[in-house]
Amino acid sequence: MKTTLKTALLGLTLLGLGTVANAQEVTYGIQVGSNYHMTSFGNHSIKDNNGKVGFSVAGFARIGNQLFFQPGVGASLLRKNYTLDKSEKTLKFYQINLPLQVGYKLIDQEDFNLRAMLGPQLNYDLKTVKSTGTTDYKKFSFDGRVGLGIDISRLTVDAYYTHGLSSVDKTLDAKNRTVGIMVGYKF
Repeated sequence: MKTTLKTALLGLTLLGLGTVANAQEVTYGIQVGSNYHMTSFGNHSIKDNNGKVGFSVAGFARIGNQLFFQPGVGASLLRKNYTLDKSEKTLKFYQINLPLQVGYKLIDQEDFNLRAMLGPQLNYDLKTVKSTGTTDYKKFSFDGRVGLGIDISRLTVDAYYTHGLSSVDKTLDAKNRTVGIMVGYKF
């Protein structure tokens, strides 16, 4: 099931690349916003699993018009709090994110667009995070990302959800889950 989902996300991204390869319209933009990181744990020793609000900043390119490909690069601070063996853990993740989304404009008017997007997101942790005394969170992770966005003239507002497709810590059986909202400006 996991392999099928990963293959489907990669296939959709490649389809989007192929579809918009002939497109001549390219828009660039920047975004800032907040995120809420909710790691899921398969290890039942984890108690008081609480997410915390973090911060994100990103740049993107939107290639195409009605059907588009939107690669991006961003930096995020993700925060997490949980209890393991009666010890409270407060973690901070400093990540570089690379979302590769295929999107479709559900409403496409001159000064107003409603967009839906889907695709994979690659993550790289800049700082090694200790989860327990003997294990570390992995540097690389792979998520699926889905989102909705609105464009009002040059202003953009995007809401998204990412769901971890790879385990970021095998000992804790931890996977990323993040919701976020970004506001931005397109050039």
